[in-house]
Amino acid sequence: MKKMMILAAGFAGIVFAGCTNEELTETAVTPVVEKAGTPIEFGGLKAAVTRADATGESAATLLGNNFVVEGFKGDGTTRTVVFDHYNVNYVDGSANSTLSNTNGWEYVGQAKHANSSVAAQTIKYWDYAQNQYDFVAYSLGTADASQLTVSAIDPATIETKAYTIKGAAADLAGAYIADMVTAYNPADYQQTVTLKFRSLSAKVRIALYETVPGYSVKDVVFYTDTKTTATDGNARLFTTGDNVFNSKGTYTVYYPTTGSANKTKTDYNRAHLSFEADTEGGTEAVKSFGALDNFTGKETAETPDNYLGRNVNEATYAGAVAENYYTTVIPNEDGAELKLKVNYTLVSTDGGGEEINVYGASAKVPAVYAQWTSGYAYTYIFKISNNTNGSTNGIDPETGEPLGPAGLYPITFDAVVTETEDGAQETITTVTEPSITTYTKGKVVTSNENGEYEVGNNIYVVVDNGTTINAGGNVFLYTVTLEAGAAQELTEQAIDNALKNGTFDATAGTHTVTDANGKELVVTESTRLDSGTYIPAADSPTGNQIDVSTAWFTPNVAATYVFRYNVGANNYYKIIIVK
Repeated sequence: MKKMMILAAGFAGIVFAGCTNEELTETAVTPVVEKAGTPIEFGGLKAAVTRADATGESAATLLGNNFVVEGFKGDGTTRTVVFDHYNVNYVDGSANSTLSNTNGWEYVGQAKHANSSVAAQTIKYWDYAQNQYDFVAYSLGTADASQLTVSAIDPATIETKAYTIKGAAADLAGAYIADMVTAYNPADYQQTVTLKFRSLSAKVRIALYETVPGYSVKDVVFYTDTKTTATDGNARLFTTGDNVFNSKGTYTVYYPTTGSANKTKTDYNRAHLSFEADTEGGTEAVKSFGALDNFTGKETAETPDNYLGRNVNEATYAGAVAENYYTTVIPNEDGAELKLKVNYTLVSTDGGGEEINVYGASAKVPAVYAQWTSGYAYTYIFKISNNTNGSTNGIDPETGEPLGPAGLYPITFDAVVTETEDGAQETITTVTEPSITTYTKGKVVTSNENGEYEVGNNIYVVVDNGTTINAGGNVFLYTVTLEAGAAQELTEQAIDNALKNGTFDATAGTHTVTDANGKELVVTESTRLDSGTYIPAADSPTGNQIDVSTAWFTPNVAATYVFRYNVGANNYYKIIIVK
């Protein structure tokens, strides 16, 4: 089974989806009858980001019909080299043609590798005097080998530095790494050594959708940094500070969690990457993902045009549909805070043609959710809501800050009858929003129509990039219902109004507002929210514990939930739809 993940946050909001490789299944250790002279054989498997494993000839094609293996025997600490950088080559139809080839992969008699010290590649047999064998492998796949520099694999330092691969992003993208395979005596001996490869690159795509009541969204313009707008129409994410996108440099491949004592751990034998960018031209602060592509049509009576999708399942993606909108990137296991900033135009859906320009709406993806790992595919979906932090009055070109109040403020009316016809009322609503990120494991965006999450899955919330939050202290959870036919829509501002101005029932924990149509908006306090200092490995996007201040809850029924973050007199909200 593949592991599916989804993340959502707001500036809106962001959704993340990706997949990881299957873990190797260890065979239980049971006595077997030793067969003398049993050769060691290899099979190749490439775990693809398309969530389907390629095997046989398909895997071989992706691997360029070759991988390089370093194999050693011993007790896990003392290591004697058995395969010294052996080339293992695939020849279609050659399976079972020799004792060392049962799956089309042959190493005997193949040309020796440049990093090998042996005179020739010969057949190898299982040694039952040894506790275990370890196998480390890589493939340059379809990459131009002349553009990549690969160091020798060092069995003595596999936990910290097994080997290095150097090159530019475009060339590194064609190469593959494999998790280490350990065969334990006796159960795993005489079995084909099956290596699982994953791409040395990662894939990222971004999309936007909107939920602004009474308006559609078009003409999105992306920023290349906090002050500058792009002129080519391409969607972009950017970074600031030292955390940037890698474009050229050296990977170090290492295996920090090895040995029989670690077999039950998620990270067991997992290949990890660290990257050192070249000092010149090795990093960039902005990443382009191509132009927005799959627009939708008008919602009701507005002028026909290309508008953003209106829910998470109809989000408008950037890039090429032929690539499923993915852009290839160099992995970054340390992560970098990703920033999005956009201008856009609101078009009234009443057919009157009214337009409002919004400038500088922004969102941040916390670094803990942007730890790009090789072989993973990531999707970031940003939601534009009426609770925007953009400005309708423009942006200061020097600072990048709004020229006036940030946010959309609904126009409201009151009527006062006086003899002098001098009555007046002023209504002011102040709502600004930090980036609030929500995440749950096992979610597929397209599988949950008109909902962001599913019943029974833990949902985690992070404010900005790890702001300390405490359930019942500065963060709270509610459920909310709105009767059909109401004069209002379910928005963050409507919820804020209900909590401030609604009728409160302390016994039921409800805040109720009845509108002009006699319909109720009910916000109910929930006790399901908890908080902590980490997301456990079992629920994290990467399979490893993420240390970050987080609040979390497990929805027990399909409902609309509301997360509230409080700072002094200010409240910030995130609507979470569970189906």
